[in-house]
Amino acid sequence: MTDYWERNKVVATGTWLYDRTVPTRISVYAKPARFASSRYDDDEQLDETRPVPETQDGYLYFVSPGRSGEHLTIAEAKEWADIQPWGPVKWD
Repeated sequence: MTDYWERNKVVATGTWLYDRTVPTRISVYAKPARFASSRYDDDEQLDETRPVPETQDGYLYFVSPGRSGEHLTIAEAKEWADIQPWGPVKWD
């Protein structure tokens, strides 16, 4: 199986201010929708019988660092990051 980070690609980067003073990098990653967290069982095994989320481009997007969950678009992922207490993010 492909390594988790090898199958995800960076699609946007930016900077937020930790404690409103320390510049900290942040990234939006794209991952194939077929690897959506909703398709994994309690033992963290991919369950092929669970549906693949329908997306515009076949990818889901998440923010790291952060616990953003999975978003259907890059814009939604960026929006999530911008409204966090440490936001907004200055996107590159």
